[in-house]
Amino acid sequence: MGQSPSSMRSKSGRRSFRGFARRHKLNKSNLSHTFSLPPSEEYPELMNVNTATEEQLMTLPGVNRQLARAIVLHRQMIGRFKRVDDLALVSGIGAEKLELLRPEISISNRKQVSRASSCSQSLDSVRVSLESKLCSVNSSSVFQLQCVPGLNQEIAANIVDYRNKRGPFKSLDDLIKVRGMDVVRLSTVKQHLSLELRKCESLQHLTNGHVNGYADETLAKSLLNGVSSTPKTPHRKSLSMPNKLPMTLPNGFATAPVNDILDLLSAYSHRPIVEEEFKYERDGIKCCRIASWNLHQLDIDKITNPGVREVICRTILENKLSLIAIQDVLDVAALKILCDELNSPSLRRVREWKSNSHRWEYCIGDHKKLGFLFDSSNKGITIEDIPLDQVCLLSEASEIRPLVSELATLRSERYVTEPQAFLLSGRPTVILNVVCHDRLSTEDVEHLERVVKMADRCRLPLVLAGEFCCWSNVQTLECCEPLLDESLSTTIDNKYSGQSCILSPGTDKITFNGHFGAIKSGLSHLAIPRGWSWGGPASPYCPIWAEIKVPV
Repeated sequence: MGQSPSSMRSKSGRRSFRGFARRHKLNKSNLSHTFSLPPSEEYPELMNVNTATEEQLMTLPGVNRQLARAIVLHRQMIGRFKRVDDLALVSGIGAEKLELLRPEISISNRKQVSRASSCSQSLDSVRVSLESKLCSVNSSSVFQLQCVPGLNQEIAANIVDYRNKRGPFKSLDDLIKVRGMDVVRLSTVKQHLSLELRKCESLQHLTNGHVNGYADETLAKSLLNGVSSTPKTPHRKSLSMPNKLPMTLPNGFATAPVNDILDLLSAYSHRPIVEEEFKYERDGIKCCRIASWNLHQLDIDKITNPGVREVICRTILENKLSLIAIQDVLDVAALKILCDELNSPSLRRVREWKSNSHRWEYCIGDHKKLGFLFDSSNKGITIEDIPLDQVCLLSEASEIRPLVSELATLRSERYVTEPQAFLLSGRPTVILNVVCHDRLSTEDVEHLERVVKMADRCRLPLVLAGEFCCWSNVQTLECCEPLLDESLSTTIDNKYSGQSCILSPGTDKITFNGHFGAIKSGLSHLAIPRGWSWGGPASPYCPIWAEIKVPV
């Protein structure tokens, strides 16, 4: 009270020249409209938040890069701001900050500002410059057309529907034939439209290689390109993901800017902050994390979804899982695609993770539904898969050959296993990938316990990891020690039941260091379907892990 407008300061502690100049101008009356001065540096215009770049937004009082980026992302999601008050919906802008910005901003296309930005333009700056060009009615998608001033989503969809049924528009005046278009609206939008065909990114590999029910066979073939018939081979290179896939869909989404959509979906998909920074050692002793994850019907259609790949890869990298026993693999090629994404990432969020060794390999045995994914070399810890028979050459124990034979026959109607031998920094270790379909019989338990005791006598480290169906199956294996607590739930969807666990022989607890966990955050993505909605999980089961000591 009693303060003049010119004495007000912004919350950031700096005086806003734009606001000062504008108030200074408002205090002076013009002689007439004829003598009104044009916009100049002395009389700056309001900033148009519908066209401003990140750098331009950062010149506003109290707006840093993070907030500027949030404004841009929100604008891309809704198309454009219709009112200044809409900025209150942006994360980080409340009522107080909005009142601070209100004298500085506008949503009108008639008042634009050109501020000197940094020499290196951001991605958003390039995108805005591209969006400022005319929008082609003959090639633009519904997403692009609805960003044109004067067009809403309904009319944009009607334009695309008319184009698909009648062919390309030969004149902009033909738009009057589109349902919902009138003469006044047409005269407004014509200045922003053209008939020129221009190349756009196609809606590639979004939602499981299918878009609203239309299968994209070209994508599946491109992803399978280079997949050999030999299941086990190390893969160092990622697949060549097609930039443009010719698709003709009656819903108008065929030429949507996929990378922009995926970046937006990824930005709004939560990634957890890892509380503990695991450095591959505990108390001066090297160790690595062995994990188990039921990926629930992992096939080509599922792994084609970029949200699924991003969730799986980021979860593995963030939690520094070195060796993962994977269950429910329906297609070997899906495991290869996952391995390639880790080695040569095509997704931005996977690519930006700096601690990735890019030395991932996979293997899958006789039972095709059970596989392994492992980091072959990271932080001085090497992991190499070897044939089970080769364990006999590395051990002098008399029972080693009978043990290998017993491991190969571990299965019944109620459970299946896949034994795989690894060299953990030179030490032979057998991981038994297990899936139980029902309660184990007495005969099943006796067979499993016999194998565990043989491995103990041979001094061969043996780890049981997988899906045990229920906790009672874990308890019946009295010769093994579960490394996870019974109270720890391993599903994230109430519709699914199961019990994932990692077990070690009771006499071999010295191999593990007592650290374990279940990962339950960061498993969903907005690009993954959840029934008729979005934001579903990559799998209804969560990954579990335990730390195993590695010999020096």
